[in-house]
Amino acid sequence: MITNLLKLAWRNIWRNKRRTFLTLTAIVVGVFSIIFAKSYIAGILSGASNTIVRTQIGHVRIVHSEYLRLERILPKEYLINDTAQLHREISQLEGIDSIIKRIKFNVLLSHGNNTEAAVAIGINPEMSDKFLELSKSIVEGEYLSESGLNLIIGKKLARELKVTVGEELLLVTTDINYSTYALPFTISGIFETGYPVFDKHLLYIPLKKAQEMLDCGDSLHEILIYLNDPGRSFEVIRKVGTILNDSQSGHEYKVIPWQQNEFIELMPMVSGIYNVILGVVMFIAGLVILNTMLMAVMERYHEIGVIKALGFMNRDVFFMVLAEAFYLGTIGAVVGGVLVGGMPGHRLLHTDRHGDPGAQGRSKTHFCETGARFEWQQSARG
Repeated sequence: MITNLLKLAWRNIWRNKRRTFLTLTAIVVGVFSIIFAKSYIAGILSGASNTIVRTQIGHVRIVHSEYLRLERILPKEYLINDTAQLHREISQLEGIDSIIKRIKFNVLLSHGNNTEAAVAIGINPEMSDKFLELSKSIVEGEYLSESGLNLIIGKKLARELKVTVGEELLLVTTDINYSTYALPFTISGIFETGYPVFDKHLLYIPLKKAQEMLDCGDSLHEILIYLNDPGRSFEVIRKVGTILNDSQSGHEYKVIPWQQNEFIELMPMVSGIYNVILGVVMFIAGLVILNTMLMAVMERYHEIGVIKALGFMNRDVFFMVLAEAFYLGTIGAVVGGVLVGGMPGHRLLHTDRHGDPGAQGRSKTHFCETGARFEWQQSARG
């Protein structure tokens, strides 16, 4: 009997092709929308978290406690000292992938009669680019080199100053002793991240030149530690804390795991909000599909009466309708899943000039996702 009911249910769904098509369309659209929205949101949140870690905070971050408190105004004087010895001892720890050193400070840029305020970031070009991927955002000239007085500048900032590759730009700042220091740099490249706040306010110079401008020796504002296993961040923090406690000024520094970053901590809450929204969407989609199935059953009111007159029990009719819903749901879910899975990824949409598919898109995404942090700091500073 069950086999006959299954056969009858299969025939019924193809007997009225128009009704079946409308029902399947509702299911496919619902499945497609839910899977796409869930995957898209999960991808954005995961990408944002990874980008913040890669470009902003590392897996473990070491900063002066006062620098951390006043970070929004980029204080120059709160530095990490004895960095060479600290670097050697940290690099000997198990599970360390890379160690990035950085200096950030405000500068005044001058070219002819044009002046602009900006933020200069001193980096080790080769090591930093492993995570920042800034070289893939260069639109004119070439990437930063370790030696020489060269810099790379955001496209919008270059436009404001009316400068181009090869021209000289004067950087003026105050060092940690509050003495004015000026140094001319040659523009080696112009980058465009896709985020206006970065392109209008940032420039990068070699770390050694940044330390020279601040007259701070080998001191740094922050050290970012990248791990082979991010889950071991708290274990590494304990070991780094031991190393810092053995130094004279170690008590002034703060060691922060990536999990305690303010933006990373917000991710579960943001994910929860999106899940609630998706739950509402799923409920609405379910109501639409339910209404479609209900209409399909109501249209067959007389047909159901006939088969009951032929000896079908209520449970047989219920099982047949349930089997039809199962067939339609299965077909709709498969088709919706195939449509979502067949969508081209972003790597098909972007190809950089070096032939790496998706590299330009990835680089822009990295900056766009972390732009909010810098924009907030700029607003607070203003």
